[in-house]
Amino acid sequence: MVEFGEQLRRAREEKGMTQQSLAEQLYVTRQAVSRWECGDRYPDLLTTKKISQILEVSLDDLLSGKEMEKVVERNPVIEKKSVNNIMIALYAFVVISFFITIVDIIIRFPLQSEMIDYNDIQAIVINVLALLIQIVFFAYGFVNAIRGMLSPKRMGAVIVAFFAATCITGTGNMVINSNVQIVLWWIVLIIPNIVGAVATFAYFVSGKKSKIYSMIIYLVAIWGMFRIIYSNYNLIVHANQYLSMNSTVRLVLEIAIHCLVIYQTYVLWIKRQNAIDIS
Repeated sequence: MVEFGEQLRRAREEKGMTQQSLAEQLYVTRQAVSRWECGDRYPDLLTTKKISQILEVSLDDLLSGKEMEKVVERNPVIEKKSVNNIMIALYAFVVISFFITIVDIIIRFPLQSEMIDYNDIQAIVINVLALLIQIVFFAYGFVNAIRGMLSPKRMGAVIVAFFAATCITGTGNMVINSNVQIVLWWIVLIIPNIVGAVATFAYFVSGKKSKIYSMIIYLVAIWGMFRIIYSNYNLIVHANQYLSMNSTVRLVLEIAIHCLVIYQTYVLWIKRQNAIDIS
């Protein structure tokens, strides 16, 4: 993207504009324009289109078709500040909530040790492992979102980790279930999340642009929300178990994460389509 920065600088100077005057017309800071020209950062496609109009140069002079695609793949997926702030808050809440859950498990374990058998211990260890994976990757997403560097590959790593951790949680629950329940866990939870992780890796990390991958991610996320709501509904109606504060927070968080996955996938699809249309 050094080529874009050089083309931008030349076009600006030929127009007789300073970085500050261009920045004012684009409603960005002068530092943002400076970073674009140095090749450190890249404007989004809509801003690039405005630049071409202000400097009276064609998009082809600023960006080649391949460079437009690079802008999408290197820029943050979520560039709207308000939505990015919501995402940052959600990531932070996930990290804090799951960390508190692990601390709670560790504190309560000695008090319940006499009533816990080997299978229960195995299930607890697996669930803690799943929580740790999510804490690490959501913290990674949190830091990159704050820095404005949550590109498709980095965002994909967070989503893949989320689907993988859900699979691990499922295997932990299978340890204490019957054979019939184990089959149901595979059908309802394990297989869909494995498929979701593979599709996410292909779509976000590997940059595959086929619509089938985005559709799979949508379906897995929607299925995940339905599964979570239905399982909690069963606990309340059929098992007469009311949701605790911790369970309620976990329920809301997991639904919010699935909704965010759908939104992130949709935004990346739109940005890639815009890049193709513009090029």
